[in-house]
Amino acid sequence: MKKIVATTGPSLAAAALIVGPSLGADFACPDLSQLATPPAVAGLDARLPKGFALEQSDKLAAAITLLREHGLSPGNTTDHLIAFFCPAVAAEAGLSDAEKRVRVMRFAQKVTRLVNAQNDVEEIIYDIPLKPGIAEAATERARLAGLTLEVWIARMVEAAIR
Repeated sequence: MKKIVATTGPSLAAAALIVGPSLGADFACPDLSQLATPPAVAGLDARLPKGFALEQSDKLAAAITLLREHGLSPGNTTDHLIAFFCPAVAAEAGLSDAEKRVRVMRFAQKVTRLVNAQNDVEEIIYDIPLKPGIAEAATERARLAGLTLEVWIARMVEAAIR
C-alpha cells in the first residue's frame, strides 16, 4: 500500500518560526531550545555541522543520518537542521529579511526532500507551492483539527478523490 504525503516545504514548527505570524514579521530563526529534542540527541549538537557547512551534500547527509539513527522523526530532524543552518543566514548583513526567509526556506525544502527520501515507508511526496494566505489558512485548519499540516493535507486529498 502506498502512502501519499504532501509537503509544502519545511516542517510546521520550522515554517512558523521562520516566517512568523505573517510574512511582514521580522526574520527570526527557530530556537533550538524550543524543539522536541530527546535526551539521546542533546549531546549530538557538538558533533553536527552548523551554518553554511550544511549546504555541503556530504555533511548534510551525515547530519541527517546521525539524527535519524538517534530516533528523531523526519519533521524533528528537519526542524533541527533548519535551526542549525538559520543563524548563519541571519548573520548575513547584506540580505534583507525577505531574502533571508527565501534562503532558509530553500534550504528547508531541500532538507525536507532529503529527510523524507530516507523514510522506510513507501511514499509519494508532492512539493506544492502555496500562496502565503492559503498556506496560513491550511496551517490553521490543521491546527484546529489537531493534525500536522502534512496529515491534514493528505486527508483533504484523499477525501477529494473519493
